[in-house]
Amino acid sequence: MKHKVSVDVSMSIVILFVALFFGCKKEKRGDTVTLSNKIEKKETLFELVHPDSSGIKFKNHVEENLKNYVVHFNYVYNGGGVAIGDINNDGLSDIYFSSNEESNKLYLNKGNFKFEDITESAGVGGGEGWHTGINMIDINHDGFLDIYICRGGFEDTDTERKNLLYINDGNMKFSEQAEKYGLADKGFSVQAVFFDMDNDNDLDMYLTNRPELFFQTVEELNKGERENNDLYRDKLFLNENNTFREIGLKAGIVNNYGYGLGVSTLDANNDGLTDIYVTNDYEQSDYLYINQGNNKFKESIKKFTNHTSFYSMGIDVVDFNNDGFEDILALDMVSENYVRSKTTMASMNLEKYREIIDRGYHSQYMHNMLHLNEGNGFYSEIGQLAGIAKTDWSWSCLGSDFDNDGYRDIFISNGYRRDVTDKDATKRFFNYINSNAVRQNSDEQNLKNILDLYPTTKLSNYIFSNNADLTFDKKMVDWGLEQKSFSNGAATADLDNDGDLDLVINNLEDIAFVYENKLDEQTNKNYLKIKLNGPKKNPQGIGAKVELMYGDQVQYHDFKVTRGYLSSVEPVVHFGLGEVAIIDQIRVVWPDKKVNTLTNVESNKEIEVRYREAATEEPSKKIEQTLFVETTADIRSNFRHKENTFDDYENQILLPHQMSRLGPFVSVADIDGDGLEDFYVGGAMGQSGAVYIQDNKGKFKALPNQTFVSDRQYEDMGATFFDVDNDGDVDLYVVSGGSENEINSKNYQDRLYVNNGKGKFVRSENLPEITESGSCVVTYDFDSDGDLDLFVGGRQTPGKYPLSANSHWLRNDGGVLVDITESNAPELLGVGMVTSAVWANIDNDSTKELIVVGEWMPITIFKIVEDKLKNITEQFNLGKTSGWWNKVIAKDYDKDGDQDLIFGNLGENYKFTASDEKPFYVFANDFDSNGTNDIFLAKKLKNNLVPIRGKECSSQQIPSLSKKFKTYEGFAKADLPTILGDKIMDATRYEAHIFSSIILENTGQGFKMHKLPVEAQFSTVNGIVCDDFDDDGIQDILLGGNKFEVEIETTRADASPGFVFMGSSPKSFQAVKPAQSGFFIPYNVKDIQQVKIANGKKGILVTTNDNILRLFKTTL
Repeated sequence: MKHKVSVDVSMSIVILFVALFFGCKKEKRGDTVTLSNKIEKKETLFELVHPDSSGIKFKNHVEENLKNYVVHFNYVYNGGGVAIGDINNDGLSDIYFSSNEESNKLYLNKGNFKFEDITESAGVGGGEGWHTGINMIDINHDGFLDIYICRGGFEDTDTERKNLLYINDGNMKFSEQAEKYGLADKGFSVQAVFFDMDNDNDLDMYLTNRPELFFQTVEELNKGERENNDLYRDKLFLNENNTFREIGLKAGIVNNYGYGLGVSTLDANNDGLTDIYVTNDYEQSDYLYINQGNNKFKESIKKFTNHTSFYSMGIDVVDFNNDGFEDILALDMVSENYVRSKTTMASMNLEKYREIIDRGYHSQYMHNMLHLNEGNGFYSEIGQLAGIAKTDWSWSCLGSDFDNDGYRDIFISNGYRRDVTDKDATKRFFNYINSNAVRQNSDEQNLKNILDLYPTTKLSNYIFSNNADLTFDKKMVDWGLEQKSFSNGAATADLDNDGDLDLVINNLEDIAFVYENKLDEQTNKNYLKIKLNGPKKNPQGIGAKVELMYGDQVQYHDFKVTRGYLSSVEPVVHFGLGEVAIIDQIRVVWPDKKVNTLTNVESNKEIEVRYREAATEEPSKKIEQTLFVETTADIRSNFRHKENTFDDYENQILLPHQMSRLGPFVSVADIDGDGLEDFYVGGAMGQSGAVYIQDNKGKFKALPNQTFVSDRQYEDMGATFFDVDNDGDVDLYVVSGGSENEINSKNYQDRLYVNNGKGKFVRSENLPEITESGSCVVTYDFDSDGDLDLFVGGRQTPGKYPLSANSHWLRNDGGVLVDITESNAPELLGVGMVTSAVWANIDNDSTKELIVVGEWMPITIFKIVEDKLKNITEQFNLGKTSGWWNKVIAKDYDKDGDQDLIFGNLGENYKFTASDEKPFYVFANDFDSNGTNDIFLAKKLKNNLVPIRGKECSSQQIPSLSKKFKTYEGFAKADLPTILGDKIMDATRYEAHIFSSIILENTGQGFKMHKLPVEAQFSTVNGIVCDDFDDDGIQDILLGGNKFEVEIETTRADASPGFVFMGSSPKSFQAVKPAQSGFFIPYNVKDIQQVKIANGKKGILVTTNDNILRLFKTTL
């Protein structure tokens, strides 16, 4: 989709594909929707109203010709919008559609879903030009809604591009007055949003524009002509006595040349000032402009999010989980259909991705994003967990409560007239332009022939019901939205005033959809509609914050009308209430902080809340104390982990994640014997680890040690303190790991350091030679001889994923560590890619058991039988618990006297999923006999095994596949045995059945599995601490993690800000947001350990890859 303009048709099409970096995923064209008057009736939530009945026969038609084709004008198929509002104040909402190149249409609501086209008499056709986004807004605050129209066609004149403002004369006549109000911007406009940026009770405006030529970077545009750049950049207009003055550059809207498709307002940092979010197409990052006050803004997307969508489309900002904070839904364009995803799949280009990051752009990935507001200015992106990540080439999104159950559901429109990124069609295209026909035919004929090469398939729009647990279910069939189309803008309104939300959709090349919500005829769910009567210059009350409270429930909405894509919704606040008949309290906070408070409000009606009745409310001065406070400054000369550069993908292109970036880890003990706990933190390859000693003020200072410096060539993994020589002080065992060195390199040799009693360590050779890449180490005196023995986990065989290293059992013989694995624990050899282990007495006998977890491993339990380790996993029915486990700890969390187990796993917010019914697989072998290890991740599709990765990157790993499969469709329709051939029979094969983080409750008769709360599933869990942090006698759980080191076609796991789960009963936990807990670690966390602070507080040490070590302390 990215390209530059060329006059020649053939060369323009070439540029379209040569210029592509990540082939945008686009949808296909099909036949016009036919609506029979004899529609088969079935009870669904929505019923499509026939145009002969409604009178709405609007169709957004775009003629394909030498000016309007996708290369010459890249946004030719982006469609139009919908604006809904009551233009004549008769109590019925009317509908306005934007048509790209024909007349816009205004339909007057006559009641009972009957509409009249009054466009011509009203004078609102929009004239010439390319019409895009539309708003209904009362600009002159006379009590009648006006219409603002954006225009931005390719090669249009300034006159054709000037935005339009139709002022409502009050008698269903409109007059165009954009120049008078200062809003006739002549840029390439997409959409406008009206909001009160300075809380002065009038409406200002932000306008998204775009560059004329596609594939221009911000850097290129900054070098261009100022006059032209003013046409491309976004604008900010300040309302000065009803005249708008553009102040964007002075306000901080600078270097802003994104291809903006969506815009919304929000209060991202909860400071009472309205901020702006702009979704940008192509590689330009989304913009999040944080309002600094005094009409100044600061772009801060990286501060508030860890990643965004890549080709960002529509946006809506609403509270999806009823926690009183609004969340951000932003769309992209990836298909959930397996074959479609492979035939139009984005290509892996690691170097280009790194270039984008190096140029200062944000981490971006191709799927819909649901950014959950954590209440402290950070958003956890959970679109994959929510189940809404893949909805094809998507445009509008609306978070609205369609079934009135009290939770906002999601509607998403989608469709693209021609699938310009079908890779097989691209091949046919190149064959055509290299043929004689292209030189013999006219430009018109070439255009027709080329466009006919591309498949055209319409798809149904998506609608999801909110499950009230941060997940959503598809409801297209049950709710009656199965019609296929190319749909773009959409808006909601209660068109028949029956208390439920109806839906209107603008289609390309089809009559618009008008869906009547039939909920009132099917259920008795309650609702409340609130019409805001705002201050004089903001009569609709835009920007007012509305909060409903009933029982222990809260619903919240920051009122805005510009939502979704190119559209504006009915200016009425709608709440579904389920069975709730009485709302205990309603609070409306206006932009100037005045407040209306209503109590005991009955449901099932529309009420009006008037600004003139609002009162000034004293701001609360109460400062809530958090449970934790960050005290990283107490670590003097703080340690910063410095990851070395290494390309894990050089020989393993299909590697799911880097195996060289797994640390650092931290270990805690009283090193110098003063009664205070100290710690050791490991270094990356080329960086020495460090010992930190605690003083009596609870501060830590690094203790220089030349031995560690001399051993900096090792990559430190797990470590443990134990008294190897029984001299009364703790010595240090450090596991060496990573993947940077060759197999059996001496740099994988573990190390033993003996303590002189004062914290000075000297390396000892009293350990076996084991040159394998390891992970962790845990101690237990299994032979009861008074000293501690060691289990050392083997992590990986470098360059041979997913082959593991051997794990080892080391017996302490008078200070000398002896490897007894082959004789006493042969089942540890090749047990798996171990990541974590713990010794715990899980059966209440006289000895502890060894619990081991890892990547592609089941939860594995070993029991000591006559000084030998025996695998007893099957006795606990844990054979099908294989996952990507990262952490296990033992704790009696329910205080019933036995040891329970808590596990950190990959999480549920990831590209990959796993279950008993549909495991996740990996196959590895040298499939093409060229001496390299080839990796194929796979899943089940209709009982067939199919590869996760596509033809292009698979062929990079195995070049012969490009010859075996001539087309992308052929590859997409082949199963894995067909792709890999007979060698799959000899391949290393593992499978995963669970990616959830869990608790295994020890019942005394075995284990009962419980998933940790949904917040624990947001991301990978690498560190866990269980303790009573609030001194209420009930155990709490603290955890963190994330996984930034993933390959670029997989969205990195970065949604965890760190969570504290407070125990409300011995077996029940409630997540506390970081704003309340004070525990905030949205980084690439690799380890978390507890440390006792000198003043009696509980400390938490947090390590982060390629970042600083952090310290938190309890406040109680």
